[in-house]
Amino acid sequence: DEGFGDPYRLPNESAYCESCAAIAHVLWQHRMNLLTGEAQHADVMELALYNGVLSGISLAGDAFFYQNPLASNGNRRRPWIGLACCPTNLARIIPQVGGLVYVQEAGRLDVNLYAAGAAALRIDGADCRVEQETAYPWDGRVTLRLMLEHPREFDLCLRVPGWARGRPAPGDLYRFADAEVPPWALTVNGGAAATAVSGDGYLRVSRRWRTGDVVELNLPMPVRRVYAHPNVEANRGKVTLMRGPLVYCVEAADHSEADVRRFALPRGSRLAHEHRDGLLGGVTVLLGRAATADGPAPLTAIPYFAWANRQAGPMTVWMGEPDEPAR
Repeated sequence: DEGFGDPYRLPNESAYCESCAAIAHVLWQHRMNLLTGEAQHADVMELALYNGVLSGISLAGDAFFYQNPLASNGNRRRPWIGLACCPTNLARIIPQVGGLVYVQEAGRLDVNLYAAGAAALRIDGADCRVEQETAYPWDGRVTLRLMLEHPREFDLCLRVPGWARGRPAPGDLYRFADAEVPPWALTVNGGAAATAVSGDGYLRVSRRWRTGDVVELNLPMPVRRVYAHPNVEANRGKVTLMRGPLVYCVEAADHSEADVRRFALPRGSRLAHEHRDGLLGGVTVLLGRAATADGPAPLTAIPYFAWANRQAGPMTVWMGEPDEPAR
């Protein structure tokens, strides 16, 4: 249904999740961040970008989803959609991402997204080049190198994502199974720096910056189990997985002998992660053991944005969660 339903009505297989709506969400949250200066808006922007927007376009860039369900019998993207909105919007949001990485104002530079690349900026009238090295979202280690026309005193504000602070998204709609937050680390020119997050959600480093200064941020990325609010009927007794900002799913292409729609992930099942350069353009997968009607089975979860890029088959984001462990 392309419309609004009752509160907490969030079906999975019939979820609308329109690609254009996800794009609008990214742009709206960006503007809310500009208006308020609060990192929580950049948190939602990042989640919508990596999970809602990227799922709408194939890895080859030549096929598109209008809707992005969270469970499927084998949906396929189409080379073109009767309404031109999704293909054209998806084609133009990708090159816009570079403009979402940094936000600058007098005496302050915010880093809202972590992505390898370089940016040319002007801070208080002086030219500044920021070089960012990272494998994010596969790894939480980020290196920033500043190249300044002249030394300048300003605040460098690094967003500590909500997922790194123990919440998958602002509000109480989703929560992590484990509230423990692994500590992050921050260094400036190799020396440890304060890691307290201010009320706006940023790590603020205030100093007189010079050319060649290097800032390193390390955000641990454990595999996290996620639960929905109990009022979400479709997801009661179910669990999904996140690592960093990415939501994961299980797809038939990795499980030829089992129906992924009937997978259950026991609470005691151990989970690991492994990066595979040759899979889906290079992705980090999650590995574990699922419970099935025929007994325990290997489980491989891929980032949700990468589903439906191989042979057609079932997919699900949410899985059942029995109490007993898979062996």
